[in-house]
Amino acid sequence: MRHTKIRAAFLTLTFLVFVSAQAYDTGLSSQVIREAYFLGQPHDERTVAFLAQYVQPLPLPKSGPHVSEVEILTPYAQAVQHSMRRTTGYSAQQAEEDYRKQGDTLRVRVQIRFTPTYALHAAVSSSRRATGNSGIQLRAEDFWRHFTFRLTQQQDGEERLLEPFDVWSEPIYLRGWALDGAYVWLLFDATKVTSDPVKVGVRTPDGQHILAVFDLAKLR
Repeated sequence: MRHTKIRAAFLTLTFLVFVSAQAYDTGLSSQVIREAYFLGQPHDERTVAFLAQYVQPLPLPKSGPHVSEVEILTPYAQAVQHSMRRTTGYSAQQAEEDYRKQGDTLRVRVQIRFTPTYALHAAVSSSRRATGNSGIQLRAEDFWRHFTFRLTQQQDGEERLLEPFDVWSEPIYLRGWALDGAYVWLLFDATKVTSDPVKVGVRTPDGQHILAVFDLAKLR
């Protein structure tokens, strides 16, 4: 009987460990938010190492724009990052209020940088030059709208496209005046995303297809 109880307890523990390893957190409890708050507050090596798991740097292409980095943040990771950025006068209670206001979201950030072959100064097509435009023009801050962004996930044996409910951007400037790229954010309903791997795909205007894969089962 004793061996049976021990085996049952072991199987229960194994099951709980398996479940916790297979799912990132949504519906964060007050205790979990408090934990995220204290993880973010020191802004030390432990905080940086934790958030580094959620970022994938990408190599420089031979030509064209450089999709240099893709970041995906679960609700828990967002709480850690938010706490890290608001250290002065920020409390665990405020962290919980912020989370309740925002709800469970999955946030994707894509960094795009200019290169010598995809620079701030863009060549104007011959048809536009014929209408009197000069041969060179500056790219606008919304140049990123010529890129395509996709988040997909295998569900029930099929690859499903997940639609963001909000998209916005922030221009990147060098020396405060020279446009050098953009950050693009996409916000998703985290309750519609399982803990299976997700693929963040970016297609550039020159035909590059960049793919970053995140295994959510390994991220909190």
